[in-house]
Amino acid sequence: MNRKSSITIAGYLLLVFFAGVGIGALGDRLYLARPVNATSSPEAYRQKMVAELQRRLQLRSDQVSRLNSILDGTRTRFREIHKRIEPDLDALRNQQNSDIRAMLNDTQRAEFDKWHAEREKQRTQAPRPQ
Repeated sequence: MNRKSSITIAGYLLLVFFAGVGIGALGDRLYLARPVNATSSPEAYRQKMVAELQRRLQLRSDQVSRLNSILDGTRTRFREIHKRIEPDLDALRNQQNSDIRAMLNDTQRAEFDKWHAEREKQRTQAPRPQ
């Protein structure tokens, strides 16, 4: 075997090796990725956040009380804003659905209405932020 073919073979072996390392690292990253917990309640999220801030920032008890007051105030203001914009959001949803229904034939429209009713049921049964 000549020197040029030996270098080419060594290059291919290194390429395959590093490709394997990269694929292995990506696979490991995907395998170990933590799943998203979409079922946790807003209150559970808040408690976790307060506990983490208390630990990381070494908050005193009076600071924790102030933090909770700030979070309470923010929650109240968020609810007020949400109440004000909810009619606009509903109107936008209704317009979207009307536009979609207008482009469908009768068979598609019936299936869309069925799908939409299922989605509305899920939306109204979903826990609302507290």
